[in-house]
Amino acid sequence: MNEENEWGLRPLTPSETDRLRELAEAVGEDLGQFGLTLYNREAPDWETAAGGLEIEVDAFDDAAGGIWLHWTVHPALRRASLEAHQSGRPNDSVIRAAGHVHERMASAILSMLKALGYVAENSNDDYRPFAIKVLSGPR
Repeated sequence: MNEENEWGLRPLTPSETDRLRELAEAVGEDLGQFGLTLYNREAPDWETAAGGLEIEVDAFDDAAGGIWLHWTVHPALRRASLEAHQSGRPNDSVIRAAGHVHERMASAILSMLKALGYVAENSNDDYRPFAIKVLSGPR
């Protein structure tokens, strides 16, 4: 079994991590059939990229581990939302608009996954609002 890190988290074994990464890749390919563009936070242009589906692989053996899908909005909306939040305007219409987009895209992504035979659920993780957790691939 893998050793815990300084935060008390135990990483998955290499074979479990490989299985998760393969499933994440399949999710990206399958959702691409519906026209969703993948968003890569590690790409050089991530701050200006138009947004899209971000796939996160959390390779730790805890309740938050697994595959998480996030919808990333256009950078103009991201910047406007952040500026409103930092300026102390939590009820600004741009924040509400971004929240509506995230909520509706999470619902759409979950519907697409279910149509493809995946088992997935809405996030109940406070650190991943509006995310979708993929539990397993098509049966």
